Amino acid sequence: MAELGNPKKDRKNMCGRYVLYSKEKFKKKYNININENYNISPNQNVFIIDQTRNVVRLKWGIKPEWKNSLIINARSETIGTKKTFACLKRCVFISDGYYEWKKSGKFKTPYYHYVPNSFLYFAGLHNNIGCVVVTMDSFQYLSKVHRRQPLFLKENQIDSWIKKDKSNIIFDEIINFHQVSTEVNKTWCNSNDLIIEIENKAQ
Repeated sequence: MAELGNPKKDRKNMCGRYVLYSKEKFKKKYNININENYNISPNQNVFIIDQTRNVVRLKWGIKPEWKNSLIINARSETIGTKKTFACLKRCVFISDGYYEWKKSGKFKTPYYHYVPNSFLYFAGLHNNIGCVVVTMDSFQYLSKVHRRQPLFLKENQIDSWIKKDKSNIIFDEIINFHQVSTEVNKTWCNSNDLIIEIENKAQ
């Protein structure tokens, strides 16, 4: 599974970095003060909505007793059958957007994905210590960057995910994306410069 700070290995499983920076919006909606974070990485404490609909902080990633590496993602196709996820509860990640890397030969180019002026919610799973993002095959237009994506939720679909009601989970909003600086590869870099679009140069 993805290792902290290694975008080459992160890309095998996707969604290895995301952002949460809308302090005022988060405070107004959840009555919690946050610090802007433009480079949220595995092993960091993150905000999730748990089964009681409360916003809590947990470590991003779980480490089963039988596995040494940190697991940060769970494939939606196998969460019902893999023992790793059998005892986990459902949750929802809150973000302003996420990064994904497009592979072209030996190069990997980062892209920032977001919905303008809106939080972007990811389906997730958690235990008492950590949490993982649930992923799925990418929408066709997003597959140009990567073949996998988070399982996106609209705000009014959060309850459906937690209650395991699939009938209401249809995400039809458009995800915007653009190329960003490779500085995001460095986990210690953390500024709004990371999400600014840069010229798309041929690699």
